[in-house]
Amino acid sequence: MHRRRKLPENGVVIVLGARVVGASKTCPAHLSHAFQYRVDTAASYLKAHPKAVCITTGGQGKDEPQSESEAAKEALMKFGVAPKRIFAEVNSETTLENLRFARDILRENGFSDTVLLATQSYHQWRACRMAKMLGLTPYPLHAKTNLKSLPKNLCREFLAILKFLLFTRKE
Repeated sequence: MHRRRKLPENGVVIVLGARVVGASKTCPAHLSHAFQYRVDTAASYLKAHPKAVCITTGGQGKDEPQSESEAAKEALMKFGVAPKRIFAEVNSETTLENLRFARDILRENGFSDTVLLATQSYHQWRACRMAKMLGLTPYPLHAKTNLKSLPKNLCREFLAILKFLLFTRKE
């Protein structure tokens, strides 16, 4: 029987970036469902662990109204998380870059390399492997999955895992 490891107290949460949906005349800019679930999960952990800090990740795509990281930071602040507890990494375009640049923030600020990765379960295997490759000690912080988009996301993740296994060099 597989048991989940106990999450560290007051750890560093890394919210892996996802799509920010652009504003229109009828709808303001907002986080995609997957991204909102990641932020919700991070906010729950941060509320329960007042000494924990968070790194939001993700740059701004061509079709996004702002960087993923800044959008996530704003969403966390709406949950009542103090801005001084949130570090925004705004340059990454991939999961590996999310983690690489987050690692730089960890080291610049003297934080532990033990991190909690806020993302969906289907994404955790690859994200944790990448984090370990970068010298981090990851713990999965499972975000809710939108079942409607699960088949598409599983196919995408399968291809991303293949790419990771075939083409990513260990650092």
